Amino acid sequence: MNKKKEQELVCLTEQCLKRYWEKDCEVMLSYCTDDILWTGAEQKEYIMGIEAVRKNFTELMSVIQPCIISNGEFIVVQNTGNACTVSGRYLVETLPEAGYFLQAEQRCTFVWERINDEPRIRHMHVSNPIGEMKIVEGSRFVNEMGRMAKKYMDEKIHAINRKKIVVEGINGKVFFINESQILYVEAKLRNCDIFMQNGEVIHGKMSFADFEKNLDEYFVKVHRSYIVNIQHVTVIRFCELVMSNGKVIPVPQKKYAKVRGELMKRHI
Repeated sequence: MNKKKEQELVCLTEQCLKRYWEKDCEVMLSYCTDDILWTGAEQKEYIMGIEAVRKNFTELMSVIQPCIISNGEFIVVQNTGNACTVSGRYLVETLPEAGYFLQAEQRCTFVWERINDEPRIRHMHVSNPIGEMKIVEGSRFVNEMGRMAKKYMDEKIHAINRKKIVVEGINGKVFFINESQILYVEAKLRNCDIFMQNGEVIHGKMSFADFEKNLDEYFVKVHRSYIVNIQHVTVIRFCELVMSNGKVIPVPQKKYAKVRGELMKRHI
């Protein structure tokens, strides 16, 4: 299986998971073989056969809350020519309309096989790290409150209380910027451009190094020309990050492992 087809399966894996957590399991099921094996996060979720898996998914769709997934990292761990194994990890987060907040990490493994030159799923395995969530009898993963709820509230309080940064623009204007609204900062010769959550770009009359000194622990320098706000990173993938506005930020290959580890440590 060539690199292009590998990447197709990585994208399909992420897309299937996103649609599943949007309470649309049909996309994932449409790729499954008749003898699919599903291993889920709950104790009883070791299920073989498309109809049994469909029944399990249908039951889940009736009780789980719609969620988004973010900070996804997916890699090909095996390619045997006609079969390919994709593994990954990501965060699952409830939408605001759920009425409460939950965020937790999940890991996954999808075993794909090309049958009649079409991608099909032979096996799916999704799990949560030990200690991440406590699942009790009769409950569903996404309806349990985890330790991430406290972290969420702490971050919200912190965001409210975060100091504002005073930045002089190259046009003479003075900006009072709330740190939590900054997506990322890009070096521009002796100055820097500040990209805001509302789409505004502030051309600051301040060096990249000086601006970095004013930022708190939620900002990470991932490249000699970029500092990112980890609260606005939606996807981590090899040698690049994707921000909440869709911007792709490059990460040098030599720094990738360190940057990935730092982002995961601070975000989870």
